Amino acid sequence: MQRKFMQLMFVLSLIVACSQTERLQMRVEEFKSTDWVLEEIDGSAVVDRVQSTIRFQGNERIVGWGGCNRYFATVRSGHSFFKVGPIGSTRRICPPVVMQQEDRFFNALQKARSIRMEDAHLLIDSEATQEPLKFGRLKKPGS
Repeated sequence: MQRKFMQLMFVLSLIVACSQTERLQMRVEEFKSTDWVLEEIDGSAVVDRVQSTIRFQGNERIVGWGGCNRYFATVRSGHSFFKVGPIGSTRRICPPVVMQQEDRFFNALQKARSIRMEDAHLLIDSEATQEPLKFGRLKKPGS
């Protein structure tokens, strides 16, 4: 009886694992080729008219706009983790409020630990913040 129970638990574990893997793959596909604009850092709204963005290029690279500078980085992700490699960026100087937001954004991205969708928002949990980075889909002009 215990053997049948163990076999049943194994089969159920496989079913759950496969369904979660499928959902994760759907999410990665949903992230790709979409521009996401930062709406909140640590639960606070971002500076008006300063767009920090992220775009997933393939499974191993992100690019975007920090608010002042273009950036790029490699990423590694799995079922329960999301890690961003060193961030490279241009070196423009902008007003202090813009630079502060960009620094907070880059710091939180650099310390990312997981990624998920919640409703229509992309959320990135970070060791640098109490609340996740919250992104919405960037609407193109005329759309």
